Amino acid sequence: MLQDIRDKSQGVIVKVIIGVVIVTFALFGVEALVQSFTSTDTVAEVDGKEITRTQLLQASETQRRQLISMMGGQIDPAMLEENALQRRALDELIQRTVLMNQALSLNLGVSDAQVDAYLLQAEQFQTEGKFDQNKYLNFIRSLGFTPLAFKERIKQDVLIQQTRNALAGSEFVLPSQIEHIVALQNQKRNYDYIRYSLAEKTEQVNVTDDELREYYEQNKASFIAPEQVKLDYVVVSVADIQDKVEVSDAELNDAYQARVANFQGEERAASHILVDTESRTDEEAQARIDEIKAKLAAGQSFAELAAEYSDDLGSKDNGGDLGYVSRGIMVGDFEDALFAMKEVGQVDEVQTEFGYHLIQLNDISETEAPTLDEMRNELMDELIAQKAKDQLLSEHENITDLAYASDDLSAIAKAYGVAVLTTDYFGRNGGADEISSAPAVISAAYSPTVLEDGHNSDLIELSDEEVAVVRVNDHKPAAQQTFDEAKEAIASVMVQQKAVDELQASAEQALASGKGNWIRQEDVERGQDEVANLAFGLAHPSEGNVTTGVETTSNGDLVAIRLTSVIEGDSSVEESQKEIYQNYLSQTLSTMTLRAQQSTLQNAAEIVRN
Repeated sequence: MLQDIRDKSQGVIVKVIIGVVIVTFALFGVEALVQSFTSTDTVAEVDGKEITRTQLLQASETQRRQLISMMGGQIDPAMLEENALQRRALDELIQRTVLMNQALSLNLGVSDAQVDAYLLQAEQFQTEGKFDQNKYLNFIRSLGFTPLAFKERIKQDVLIQQTRNALAGSEFVLPSQIEHIVALQNQKRNYDYIRYSLAEKTEQVNVTDDELREYYEQNKASFIAPEQVKLDYVVVSVADIQDKVEVSDAELNDAYQARVANFQGEERAASHILVDTESRTDEEAQARIDEIKAKLAAGQSFAELAAEYSDDLGSKDNGGDLGYVSRGIMVGDFEDALFAMKEVGQVDEVQTEFGYHLIQLNDISETEAPTLDEMRNELMDELIAQKAKDQLLSEHENITDLAYASDDLSAIAKAYGVAVLTTDYFGRNGGADEISSAPAVISAAYSPTVLEDGHNSDLIELSDEEVAVVRVNDHKPAAQQTFDEAKEAIASVMVQQKAVDELQASAEQALASGKGNWIRQEDVERGQDEVANLAFGLAHPSEGNVTTGVETTSNGDLVAIRLTSVIEGDSSVEESQKEIYQNYLSQTLSTMTLRAQQSTLQNAAEIVRN
C-alpha cells in the first residue's frame, strides 16, 4: 500500500492537496493539520477528558528526543522502541490529565503574562543575560513543539506545580525524626565473616562434554542466535554543506564590528593589598591601611608589605601582583580607581565589598584592535561553520522528502555528494561502530517501516552537525544455535553455576560448624566497605544469639556473615548538621507525599484506555 502511495504521489490532485497542506502549516502549524484529521481518535479518557492520538504521538516523540539528549550513546535501544515509548507517554499523559483536572477543580489559573514572564527569565533561553528568540525557537523545535503548543505545555506545567508546591510545602520534620535518622546513621555493628572468591573457584571447576550437551538439550530455547540486520546508510554533515555556503562582505563586516566592539584596548598591570572587613571593624581596617601607607611613605616596598599585611591569599605570596587587568574583570569600584590612576608607580586607596584596598599601578599597555584583514580567516571559518549548521537544519525537510520519495539512498547521496555506506551485522542492542551503536539508528533499523516494509528511514539526527538516513541491506531472523555454536556460552554458564553452588555449600558449612578462617570486625560504621553494607542489611540478633547469612558482593563473591551485636548510635547532632538532615528528610517526605497523592488521584479517577 505504501508503495502505491509513492507511485501515485505525482498526480495533479495530490499536488493540490499538498499545496493546501503547506498553507495550513504556514498559517496554523502542524498540530492544526494533524488535529483536523485525528482529533476524534481518542486513545484514553480521564474523568471524561479525552487524550487524542495526536497528543500521544507528540508526547512519545518528545520523550524520544529527551531520552537521546539526556543519555546519548548510553541509552538502551529498547527504551526507544515505539510501543514502549507510547506506553510510557500514555502513562505520563494520564498522570498529567489527572493533575490538571485536580488543579482546574480547585479553580487555579495561570495567565499568559505569567507564562511569558517565565519564558523570558528562563536561563536556557538567554544569551548574555537577554532572551534569545533563536535559542528559544530551536529548543522548542527540537522537542517537536510549535510556539503555541509549547506555551500551552508550560502553562499546564505551572498550573500543576501550584498544587504540588502547596502539598510539598505542607510537610514538616519533627526533631525526633532527625534524632532517629542520626541514631541509625551512627549505629555500629560487630560481626565475623569469611569471603569466598568466585573468580578463584571458577578456575578450579571443570565440566565434561556430556554435561555440556545435556545442558544444551534441556535449555535449547536459551540458545537462540539473535536477530541481526545490515544497513546501508548515508550521513550528511555540516562539512558536506560548507562548500555551498557563501559569506557576504556585509556579513563579514558585521561579525568584525561585533568582535571589536568588545575589544579592550587598554590593560593595566597592578598589585594590591587587601585589608578585609569581615574579621575586623571598619575602624580597625582603616587603622591598618594607615599603618601600611606610613610604611610605604618610609620607603618599604609594596611587595613586602603585601606579603605581610594582605588578606588576599591568592596574591599576597606574589607581592600582591594581579598581572594585567582589563575592564570587566574586577569589581566596579576597584576598576574605576585603577583606570583613573595617571602614573606608573602611583598608589591609591579604595573600598569595595571585600574591604579596603591599596592599589599600585605597575604598567599601562595600549593595544590596537586587529584589522579586518588580520581577522578575516578566523571570522570566515566561524561564519561558514555557523551558516553551514543553520543550512543543515534547513535541509532537514529536503532530506526527509528525498528519503520518502526514493526506493534507495542514491538520491540523497547524489544531492549532497556523499557515499552510500554499509554497516556490519548487528542486533537489537546495537553494533560496534558509531552508526550501528546510535540508539536512534537502532530504533529506526528495527522499526516496521524499515525492517518489514523495506523503506528508507526518516531523517535521524545524530548530532547538531550530522544527520543520517538508513535502509536495510540484509536481515537475519533469530535462529536456533547448534551445540557447537552454543558450547562456549554453555561452558561459561555451567562453570559459574557450579562455582556458586560449591561456594554456597562451603559458606553454609562454615556457618553451621563455626569453623574456618573467620575475620572479626568490631565497631564497624555504616558504609565502611562492601562487606559492612551487607552486615548492615541483616536483622538485629536476638539476645544471646547471632544473625547469619550468605550474601553476594558486586563481583559475585559470596560472604558468610555472623552478626553478633548491634551498637545503637548517638542521636545527638550538631546544629550545623541539623539543617542538612532536615532538608534531606523534608525532600524525602515531600516526594513520598506527592507520589501518594498521584496514586490516590489516579485510583479515584475514571480512566478508560482505548
